[in-house]
Amino acid sequence: MTDSLRIVLSGSIPASVSVPVSGVHQVTVHLAFGTRNELDSLKPLFKEQHARAREQLVASLTGMTSRQAAARRGRWNKDKADLRWRGQLLDSLDALVTAGLCKTLEERGWNHPWNLLPGPAIAPAGRTCGSPGSGWPEEISVWLPADLVHTVRAACWHTSKEGRDALEKWHQRYPKARPNQPLRTRCDADALAEYRELCAKINHRGDVWRDAVASGIGIVRTTLDPATGTG
Repeated sequence: MTDSLRIVLSGSIPASVSVPVSGVHQVTVHLAFGTRNELDSLKPLFKEQHARAREQLVASLTGMTSRQAAARRGRWNKDKADLRWRGQLLDSLDALVTAGLCKTLEERGWNHPWNLLPGPAIAPAGRTCGSPGSGWPEEISVWLPADLVHTVRAACWHTSKEGRDALEKWHQRYPKARPNQPLRTRCDADALAEYRELCAKINHRGDVWRDAVASGIGIVRTTLDPATGTG
């Protein structure tokens, strides 16, 4: 962590590193019980990382003219985004989930440009087709880079087309079915099994957000000592 910050503060990040910046978007993540407590336990780490980054920035400004210092601060504001994407600056819950989301997209092979989304796919809230939509008693709200949020929406939409189309046909065959109501599914066991198989082919944004939180926590566990904030 410390070495990463020193490298950045000694000069801007190489031009080969590209971090799109086009605003942020608020995302609500529904989580398993106990996750909020685990995230709350990391607040001292966030505070320590924020303070350390600030201290090293101030130290790097020593001896500079006002114009040089202003330029350095400007570069630093941009470089912080890259460090957060890499998981090397975890100074807030937003930063932790951002780093986790970058890792999640890379692991899924989704970190590449996607085709434009049709109107129905742009809706920011609501349950997606085939989503169980329950079972997550906790929630958090985080601000994530708009580029990453768009990638998640596009990837989920385009990779789920086959399952979504098949699920629509299933509902046409069983218009009275209630597959998410265990006590009155209104369809036989074979139809219910088919429904669940089709649902498994659909990628849901909520699952991606949860994976991002889990990945962010994993980054803390594997690269940082939560007690001291050092790697």
